[in-house]
Amino acid sequence: MAEEKTKLTRDGTMQVTAKEGIGYLESSGKETLLVMSGLKDPEPEPPAKKTKLAKGTTMVGTAKEADRLLGDNRPDADAMTRGQQKQIDAISKEAPSTPKKAKLAKAGTMVATAKEGAELLGKEKLGDTRQETKRKAPAAKPAMKKTTTMEKTIAEAAWTVPDINVEEGRKTRSQASGAAKPAIKRDGTMQKTAKEGKAFVKAGKKSKK
Repeated sequence: MAEEKTKLTRDGTMQVTAKEGIGYLESSGKETLLVMSGLKDPEPEPPAKKTKLAKGTTMVGTAKEADRLLGDNRPDADAMTRGQQKQIDAISKEAPSTPKKAKLAKAGTMVATAKEGAELLGKEKLGDTRQETKRKAPAAKPAMKKTTTMEKTIAEAAWTVPDINVEEGRKTRSQASGAAKPAIKRDGTMQKTAKEGKAFVKAGKKSKK
């Protein structure tokens, strides 16, 4: 019985010592030594990382597939964002502006204007400036006055003194009141002017005939 107790105690002491040793080695970073001694199972290896070459190949394949799916709806190469792509699409959808009139049509209008001006001017010669044109133009005849100054004077005299006959001489107050004084015919300024005016008008009419 005594021998069995001694053996059991010894086995328990060895197990405790082994566990303490394993814990010490693990804390000291000696896990590799434990694995090599068979005291610990090796940890599973992590999955291998994909190489850059494989990643690049995947990107190329994705780009080709996207280009095939988009077709004519692929984004513009100059568009950096979706907003820029929308602006480019809006510009491309705008209707083309109408072309401007050809210079030939403008030249035709100028020719028509020149012909019309020549017809209006006739044989009138034009100078390089307006002053030269005025010098070349014949002097305009003075316009005939419908009512001359003398005729105006006669009309004013007849309107101012309607009782006076412009054909007769001037009468004084005494003659008008019937006094016995001898009649003295004096031509007043208005009468003289009226007579001269009539004579001038008559002379003018004769010269026109």
